[in-house]
Amino acid sequence: MLLGDFGRGPARPADPFSPRNAEPMTPDHRRHRTDATPRRAALARILTLATVAALAMSGPAWAWGRLGHRMAGKVAEDRLTPNALKAVRDLLGPGESIADVSSWADEYRRDHRETAPWHYINIPISEPGYHRKFEPAEGCVVAKVDDFKQILADPATPRDERIKALKFLIHFVQDMHQPVHVGHRDDKGGNDLQVQFFEKGSNLHSVWDSGLLDKAGRPEGEYVALIESRITPEMASEWSKGETRDWAAESLEAARGAYRDPFSGAELKKGARLGQPYQDANITTAERRVAQAGVRLAAILNETFP
Repeated sequence: MLLGDFGRGPARPADPFSPRNAEPMTPDHRRHRTDATPRRAALARILTLATVAALAMSGPAWAWGRLGHRMAGKVAEDRLTPNALKAVRDLLGPGESIADVSSWADEYRRDHRETAPWHYINIPISEPGYHRKFEPAEGCVVAKVDDFKQILADPATPRDERIKALKFLIHFVQDMHQPVHVGHRDDKGGNDLQVQFFEKGSNLHSVWDSGLLDKAGRPEGEYVALIESRITPEMASEWSKGETRDWAAESLEAARGAYRDPFSGAELKKGARLGQPYQDANITTAERRVAQAGVRLAAILNETFP
């Protein structure tokens, strides 16, 4: 069974990762509209103010959440050649998988703040496309993917440095596929855009890190199997083409949709109430980006370890 084909619902589209067909707006959908009515908008403002301090204390959100990172890691590992799989396992710790180390770079960043800018690149969603002029001197997620590919591929590099390069590469390929790690609206990739996600205070970055995927409500193993079942050989072949900047450009395009009201097409405003219509409009994009991150990470590792 494919995602989006559970029991009732429209027939599977030609592209199994295409967004669901628009459904008639029901009374329940109206309750989740992002352009809240005055009474509900007032309540949303109160709830938002109550949660801003807590969110700020926890620091900015980073990367996919645990589920997104692990799923992309499992998709990648399932696509490795025997040689690449052996090389990866030789570098990782005993019993460690790509999924297990997918969030290592986030943990490393806590004590090495100089690596924080490597997890993203800030390109305004108003830009027509990706341009190298937005790559800062201190590095960014796109440049670091290329840097760590080179380090990992060099057999003369000390083993400890290759291990670190592998872990960074795994994480940054995944980060680069998270839309608001590339596109932003002068709000730190949505970290400063406070919203209500299913009536709970959040920010747009957190919604895309974990909210959409967690809301799907599927156990990790089942979710991975469902996503993998949707990846056709033709998709995998096409996705493996291009270079890192092409893949980042896709995230920029997806970020434009992330900032958009699914009804009006207008850009989201602070305090926007995001519910089922937003989930339905964006979940397949999140799933596609996880799938693409896994396929492309596998392609990089297979090329690195022929």
